[in-house]
Amino acid sequence: MSEVSKEYNFSLIEEKWVKSWDDSVYYFDWMSKKPQYIIDTPPPYPTGNFHIGNALNWCYIDFAARYKRMQGYNVMFPQGWDCHGLPTEVKVEEIHHITKNEVPREEFRRLCEKLTEEAIERFHTSMDRLGLSIDWSNEYVTMKPEYYVKTKVLRADVQEWPHLSCRPSRQLVPSLRNSDCLR
Repeated sequence: MSEVSKEYNFSLIEEKWVKSWDDSVYYFDWMSKKPQYIIDTPPPYPTGNFHIGNALNWCYIDFAARYKRMQGYNVMFPQGWDCHGLPTEVKVEEIHHITKNEVPREEFRRLCEKLTEEAIERFHTSMDRLGLSIDWSNEYVTMKPEYYVKTKVLRADVQEWPHLSCRPSRQLVPSLRNSDCLR
């Protein structure tokens, strides 16, 4: 019988188990015949650090995703990042002690993108450590060209639906949010 250490080395033990997790079990299966359950949360502005309020919010959503998976649903629980807007600009100005008018537009944009990418990496690490069942295979970042392409294609598809009873400008993905829009 081996002797149990008197001190628990949480960082060593937790790291071992985090590395053993397989996120692919949470991936949405596009070909599945199971009923679908789509979780569409507004993406956060990734400008600061992941905090207890974020953790609480994502845990509630994670509980719902896990519950629906246990009930036999094919759950899509993607993570997105809203990379545009005033929070990012304000944070860049605060960190670098500048205003956006004091530097060339390209430089300011580069600083915003760098801040956002670093914040997404920190958020991602924190969310992984919490063990959230997020479908990282469907992650989206609103400042990436791939996202622009997807939204343009989706907008074109939505505008071709003659039976659409809701306004596409207010609801880009009616089939995922409101089945009444498909009547």
